[in-house]
Amino acid sequence: MTQPRQPPPAPHVRKSSPIPWVIFAVLVVVAGIVLVPKLFGNDSADDGPQPVAAAEQDPLLVAVQKCDPGKDGTKLSDSNRKLTIKGAGVKSPDGLSESAVTCVFDTLQVPGALADRMYGTVAADGKLQGDWPGFTAAWTNDQNEGLTVTVTRD
Repeated sequence: MTQPRQPPPAPHVRKSSPIPWVIFAVLVVVAGIVLVPKLFGNDSADDGPQPVAAAEQDPLLVAVQKCDPGKDGTKLSDSNRKLTIKGAGVKSPDGLSESAVTCVFDTLQVPGALADRMYGTVAADGKLQGDWPGFTAAWTNDQNEGLTVTVTRD
């Protein structure tokens, strides 16, 4: 008696693990997160005043470099802890323009209410003071002589 023919056994097929593909995908995503900002980063140093990050060591120096590179109306002293800003006035045109002073204020993140108070001061008010986190300011504002502000970093 003959036995019926059986089909030959199927060769053993090994299933591949998805783990190497998952690891590869994770590496691609991480590389994209790290490299893409560096390749396509926006160097915004020349886009006007940018707020000074809290981690920067010399915010007053940064303000001078951004807003008064010719040092026409600013003076750093006391190991870059004190910045004197001299705004232009009617009889004293030497000094910073109002837009340059505003640039310094924006860079140092002077609160708007304090900046308005500085601009609104008159000679009869004398020397006034104010502060915001990390800084103290003392100023006088005379229409003829201009706004003079001394900012001290705490």
